[in-house]
Amino acid sequence: MRKHKKLFATTFFVAAAAFLAACGTEPAVETPADPMPGEPTITEPGDNNNALSSDARLAELGLDDNLRFVEPRTISVALWDRSHERIPEFNESYWANWVQEQILEEHNIIVEWVPVGRWGENENQSTLLATQTAPDIGYTFDNPMVTTFAGMGGIHNLYPLLQRYGDLLPNLYNLLGDNVYWNLDPQTNELWSITGRLIQDGRVNTFIREDWLNALNLEVPTSLEEFETVLEAFRDNQDIIMPDRTRDLIPFQLQHDVGWSGSLLFESFIPSNITEREWFVHGFDDRRFHFEDAVREGSRVLNRWFNNGLLWNDFILHEPGDSMGDDLIRLGYVGSAILNWDMPFRPADAVMENLHENVGPEANFIAITPFTNDAGQVRKFFPNPTDRFIFFPTTNTEPLASLLYLDWISRLDVIEYLQFGVEGIHRETLANGAIMTIGETDTHSWPDNQFMPSLRNFDITMTINGIYLGNDVLSAQTLALGYPGSEPEAVIAARAAGLENAYWFRNVMTRVRASEEGMSVPLADQRNVLFHNVIANTTPENFDATWTQMYQAYLNLGAAAIIAEREQAWIEQFGDVDRMP
Repeated sequence: MRKHKKLFATTFFVAAAAFLAACGTEPAVETPADPMPGEPTITEPGDNNNALSSDARLAELGLDDNLRFVEPRTISVALWDRSHERIPEFNESYWANWVQEQILEEHNIIVEWVPVGRWGENENQSTLLATQTAPDIGYTFDNPMVTTFAGMGGIHNLYPLLQRYGDLLPNLYNLLGDNVYWNLDPQTNELWSITGRLIQDGRVNTFIREDWLNALNLEVPTSLEEFETVLEAFRDNQDIIMPDRTRDLIPFQLQHDVGWSGSLLFESFIPSNITEREWFVHGFDDRRFHFEDAVREGSRVLNRWFNNGLLWNDFILHEPGDSMGDDLIRLGYVGSAILNWDMPFRPADAVMENLHENVGPEANFIAITPFTNDAGQVRKFFPNPTDRFIFFPTTNTEPLASLLYLDWISRLDVIEYLQFGVEGIHRETLANGAIMTIGETDTHSWPDNQFMPSLRNFDITMTINGIYLGNDVLSAQTLALGYPGSEPEAVIAARAAGLENAYWFRNVMTRVRASEEGMSVPLADQRNVLFHNVIANTTPENFDATWTQMYQAYLNLGAAAIIAEREQAWIEQFGDVDRMP
């Protein structure tokens, strides 16, 4: 392991003001640009005489000149756990043990894992925070949950800690850059979470069975109308495309999380002339649910499809974490679905591998773009390059050890090992430095304890989501080689389709908005109930009445207050204008 023999002060950038990863920008660019607007404020965390070169300072902190604690420190760390059959307890896996061994050697830090169920992680961590049993380092997609507990005095303000210790954390800053201070409130200097980095490779795609199109001599659909016609053809020609079926095929697979599995359809109803202000004001929900007109019309389409036999009848019954939806794809019953851009190729999910085994090598999914907006454009609204939010509860009495853990887990060689595994078992490093994943076959399998239940060990690499090798070209080459059993060309094509027509909005930076605190879970639950009812429990004739009643209940629950406060916060920050300076 590399030692930090020579220490030096680092300079890094702080966004001029940021709270929440809310998006907003002028919708004029068709290719992604740097989402951070304006000139950053340069801050040196070595202020207040915290010169890193001072041996006396290191000694005062209990560190030697390798940033290793003289006396061991103990911290508890959240570990997302999927309870995979290959590793029922991820905290006892090879990967968890390796991290414990290495961080002990590197920094003399003892890590105790606190398993957190991946599905429902926000509810699980809310319970831990409420009972003051949360691990010293937590991470979540639900930043409003963090700010809610911060308002109750349950979360450390990380800003003064970073100002005091930031020069000890070069790897964290090199990896995250402005994301470190993404959620800083400039009016109060409160920073309740550090924002992880998302390497954006494609978000979601609409996939369709290419062999079914060929069997029925159908063209690839390029509009909603053409797509619906194809789905009807799938439904009406089961004897041709699936003659030995044991159950009815599913033309389009909507899943329990309708906002995600129908996302590209909903977003196609967002007007092409949407302003930066409108995107921010209605941008609280990551499923775009505050864009009422868009989600209503998208839901109307799905209601029609459900009543016409084009959707999976049981989508309401199978919640996230239930494998039934993916199993139906693997078994060959699904004609089309909106999935994570690389879902069919992921080795842990083995979708394509199982599909080929169950149906045949000709059974393939291809990515298509059938959903266009009012201007005939395909727009895929991408989030900012932000991922999970990392926080320290106030029960954490070892903030420096916790920050050094974040710095170590953000180190390039650590990320590479955790993402790609052991040479000869999980990976083969090519002459050009690209890494090829070695998949499991009849003659080669990963030891159960070394199985990765999440893609590239996402559940343990908390500061990064996506391939990060420090070099964009090398990362892209490695990405294409990272799906054993799939042709690299198919992966590259799916990635290109995912990134094609990507659309970014700038990050809007305003004050804290109290109306959003604690509302992520109840609004998401109400959103799902509404989706399920208006799509599967309502006739087309009663759709509008049901929608109006249920959406009003959603607004009354707290969505209306959020929209109103976001409008107010925008005007306070920028004035009565439609775009930021």
